[in-house]
Amino acid sequence: MTNEEHQDACLTSTKISELESLRGMAALLVVLFHIPKWNPILEIGIINNGYLMVELFFVLSGFVIFNAYSQNINSKNDLLRFQFLRLGRLYPVHILFLAVFFLFELSKYFAQLKLNIVSPNTQPFHENSMSALVQHLILIQAIGPTGNAQTFNIPAWSISVEFYTYLIFGLSVLFFRNARPLFFTMIAMLSLALLVSENTFGARDLFKCLAGFYIGCLTADFTKKAKIVVPNFFSLAGVALIIIFLQQKTTEYFDVAIYFLTSALIISLILSESGTLKKVFNLKLLIFFGEISYFVYMSHTAVIWIVNQVLRVALKKPEIAVAGGRITPQLSQVESVAATLVIVASVLIISYIVYNCLEKPMRKKSRLVAAQLFNKNLISGTAL
Repeated sequence: MTNEEHQDACLTSTKISELESLRGMAALLVVLFHIPKWNPILEIGIINNGYLMVELFFVLSGFVIFNAYSQNINSKNDLLRFQFLRLGRLYPVHILFLAVFFLFELSKYFAQLKLNIVSPNTQPFHENSMSALVQHLILIQAIGPTGNAQTFNIPAWSISVEFYTYLIFGLSVLFFRNARPLFFTMIAMLSLALLVSENTFGARDLFKCLAGFYIGCLTADFTKKAKIVVPNFFSLAGVALIIIFLQQKTTEYFDVAIYFLTSALIISLILSESGTLKKVFNLKLLIFFGEISYFVYMSHTAVIWIVNQVLRVALKKPEIAVAGGRITPQLSQVESVAATLVIVASVLIISYIVYNCLEKPMRKKSRLVAAQLFNKNLISGTAL
């Protein structure tokens, strides 16, 4: 197999399993990051810095979207079809868990009104206000200085910025085709400069997504053009560097490094022929985690909320103020590990159910509707 044939094969078949597995493991780390610090045993560097896996998602998203659509947006009709499919991919699950958190607010309201059970951290419909709800409905909760990103289902902030990043990508592919690499580089570098300088004009979340997404696009473009095969051990080294970075990092100033570490890992995976890491990433269990990763990401805070209320209200565990001033139940080491396992298992089960009962049917439906609206067969294949 020539270098070109090897890379083409990577970009079509093996990339799905390997990058999906990476996405799945990253999603599980985000789950661990959001679990309350019930016990000091959960104070682990790699978990405390797990929020950076969202930036990893952005790079992966840019890589995958570039490979799938960079040559397929050639008209305004193509652009509309692309954005419609993105909405069909993101919105149903977002609305589902937004409704779940709205019900949580109602439960807090009636618990306070009828049972005199007061939430120690938030008042019903105060932070999660009606204006925040409207912003979530139109996906602008993380756009600009007036956004309410940290409300309702908090992980949905990344869905907000990613949806509009998709639109910017589609427009850039359509109108800047000849100058595309230069435009992508300018967007990525400008976003990085604003993030490092902390001059983001209230749009920090959007610039985080733009930086990661366009670095992912540039990574995809590089792997398509590169005429090399990378030594197999490079991918193991890439994973090791990310783990060390997450474990040792103590300040947010170096957060932008995750974009480049992720890009390097993707390059080493795509341009290597085989190796231990590729075999691991092709395990069916890890691929499964990747397939349901979006639902793991969107559902886990709801599960954590329920478990936390059981600990507080039903089991009446003692509570203290932790970092950020939040009141959190305190558990023994064994109890903390057990509760964490319950959360992870519950999230995986719920994600599997939602994936099969909502995502698959809605994905097929969105492709059918897109085919009718935009006069192109999109029924077969997998929407990204």
